[in-house]
Amino acid sequence: MTAHLSAEPVSKSVKVGAREAYYTICPVFVASHIAVEFGWLEEEFHRIGAKLSYLRGLDPSVGWLPHFNHTLDHLFRDGGNIPSISARADVTDTLLIGLTAGHHGGSILVHRDADIHRVADLAGKRFGLYRSLNKDKVDWWRATGHRGLDLALRLAGLTRRDIDVVDIEINEEPVGGARRPSELWTNKRRAEIAFTPEVKALAEGRVDAVYTSEGRALRLQRSGAFKVIEDLSRYPDWTLQVANSPYAITVNADFAKKNRDIIVAFLRAAVRAGHWANANRDAAASILARVTYYPSAEDIAAVTRHLDFVPNLSPLNLAGVDVQKAFLLQEGYIHNDFALADWADASFLEEAHAKPDLHAAA
Repeated sequence: MTAHLSAEPVSKSVKVGAREAYYTICPVFVASHIAVEFGWLEEEFHRIGAKLSYLRGLDPSVGWLPHFNHTLDHLFRDGGNIPSISARADVTDTLLIGLTAGHHGGSILVHRDADIHRVADLAGKRFGLYRSLNKDKVDWWRATGHRGLDLALRLAGLTRRDIDVVDIEINEEPVGGARRPSELWTNKRRAEIAFTPEVKALAEGRVDAVYTSEGRALRLQRSGAFKVIEDLSRYPDWTLQVANSPYAITVNADFAKKNRDIIVAFLRAAVRAGHWANANRDAAASILARVTYYPSAEDIAAVTRHLDFVPNLSPLNLAGVDVQKAFLLQEGYIHNDFALADWADASFLEEAHAKPDLHAAA
């Protein structure tokens, strides 16, 4: 099904040359972050006479929404797959050119003093779910928590009918004005991001439990105020780890068709960074600590020790995207379906792998 526009493109207000592109990366464990920090993305683009700029360096009035809905024509996006799936389904034509596996399905968090020790104890309790009031983008954090909640309840023999879902509504504040992700995710923002609106509601006693991601859960438990009663990563079932992941590299389809060498240049840098990260786990963790919200580089090294940082389009990763897409469609987070075979294009990644010197050190 052809995607239809649900948000006004910002391309007209952002002047982008034919050989220029923007990039945006979520605060997650992907090799693109390392390629940025080492200057490898800039190096690859310079080699072919192209220019790459950070999307969040634009004024937030034009640089914030495209991170979620891909409404900038010359854009690379690497990170959580819910906005990427939503953009392809309902907003604009993009290509999926790489994936990085996620590793954690999230946790259920309660107050430390609560007489709640397992998910089965949530029957009749209030569960706080984030709800964005911004209608111009997919509510990716609610969708992530929604699926995590459903899975946790199912494992405990419960359904949403057994609990009271409380919407925690929020008007997000656009952020920007940074030259690279490590400037956007300052120490202050990394510390604050754990305390999402629903966590604040939990702390204030307005709800009894919330969903949270692994990095947030680590920080929140160490505060001494909260405890985890379910950790979806402890199960061998890989479908339980689909939580806005596998992380997706996407690019606007028309731009890709007209600028194949630019797409390959981006992937070449990401693949090079992925190989480096796989061979230098502790050093990679130190870099990723600048651009994610985990408490420490040591925590990151521990949870990424088995992660393959080299982007791929493996059958397992593609299946994870399909699982995520099916949930989004079933629950109304996206309105149109599409075939993954039409979205994923492995030819760019194959060409990037075919180039020499991908294993070069920094």
